Amino acid sequence: MGDAQQFGRYIRQLREERGLTQSELATRAGLAVDSVRRTERGQLSPSLRSLAKIAEGMEISLHSLFGGYEAPGSFLADRICDLLANRRPEDVLSARRVIVALLGT
Repeated sequence: MGDAQQFGRYIRQLREERGLTQSELATRAGLAVDSVRRTERGQLSPSLRSLAKIAEGMEISLHSLFGGYEAPGSFLADRICDLLANRRPEDVLSARRVIVALLGT
């Protein structure tokens, strides 16, 4: 299996984990459904701009998109950072308190 196909399967996995259809992701990303379909099949090498739109459509950062592909174990930590990125400082502090309470310092 080539890199494009492997990356396409990874995109499909992320999309399915979010309960999105190809059509829903395409709408959220502002892309044609065919572009999403071909990317997932490894038949299209999307531009960085298109990948940024796909990431945005799945509500993750490009860092998480690529990081999760390169180092699958790091994806959850990156996803937590994505969730906190646009929160108020007091919400981030509350989240930190919960994490410390669960895991310790």
